[in-house]
Amino acid sequence: MWDTRPVEVVLQLPEDLADDVEEIQRRDPDFLNKVIRYGLTRRAMFQVLSRSLEERNRGPRELA
Repeated sequence: MWDTRPVEVVLQLPEDLADDVEEIQRRDPDFLNKVIRYGLTRRAMFQVLSRSLEERNRGPRELA
């Protein structure tokens, strides 16, 4: 599908949330990878569609 490579991300989270994230990583190490990939893909698609809609709404301009 795509060429991929690992990226390390460091976040500052509230302690209770950080504890939950660490527990999730222990139980299912791939889960957060899937969630982040989903979120980034969704954001990229939204940006592409938003730009496309803006371009379509501009459309051809009438000559005065």
